[in-house]
Amino acid sequence: MPLAVAAGLIGWRGAVWVAAAAALGAALWAWRALPVDVSPPAKGTTGGPAPTRRGGPVPWLAAFSLFLGAGIASVNTYLALFGAQRLGMGPTVAGALVAVLGLAGIGGRVGWSRAATPDRAPWLPAVLAAGAVGAAVLLTAAVHVELLVWAAAVAVGVFAVSGNAVSMVLVMQRSAPGRAGQDSALVAAGFFAGFAVGPPLFGLLAERGRYGEGWTLVAAEFAVAGAVALAWAIRDRRTRAGSSR
Repeated sequence: MPLAVAAGLIGWRGAVWVAAAAALGAALWAWRALPVDVSPPAKGTTGGPAPTRRGGPVPWLAAFSLFLGAGIASVNTYLALFGAQRLGMGPTVAGALVAVLGLAGIGGRVGWSRAATPDRAPWLPAVLAAGAVGAAVLLTAAVHVELLVWAAAVAVGVFAVSGNAVSMVLVMQRSAPGRAGQDSALVAAGFFAGFAVGPPLFGLLAERGRYGEGWTLVAAEFAVAGAVALAWAIRDRRTRAGSSR
């Protein structure tokens, strides 16, 4: 939101310089203020990664994150442009859409992560992906009913953005001892691969003004993510039920 206002006052180049200065300031503060990590390795560890638990969620969560990231990145990249080009919003108001999405994402990440207890967490990615599909449908409808774009921005933050946080909670809960770092990196790799793939695909439609079809593509990406998450949750329940017998 502050950058959208700055862009209106000093232009987009000035706003980018403001963002760069803020990032540099944060880096300098972290370098000076944060302590050096000098924790010794835990007793009994060899320093190498522990083997991945068989039947673990990491490959599934990486695939889930790939499609989730593709949809989220498309929304992040094109939501403000959609507001300005298709809905006739001014630059500051269009930028506020992304700010609303970010604020909703903060609340959603905190809330859903707290709700991700070991018995609930396996099912939450599928639930959140279903909510994200609904958010993409709202974006599609916003082509005809402008006010729906605000509800869609909130829903993307509450459901889609939060799905990434819950997937990381699952990694922490299910990783073998000494493996959490490597497993979270693999899931993050899937997520950011989706970030790289999603916007160029959406851009092929956006450059032709076909935003309705673009949001339908996003809904499909979220739906595939949900299907992957649901398939793993069902498989995990069966595996755990079999091992408890």
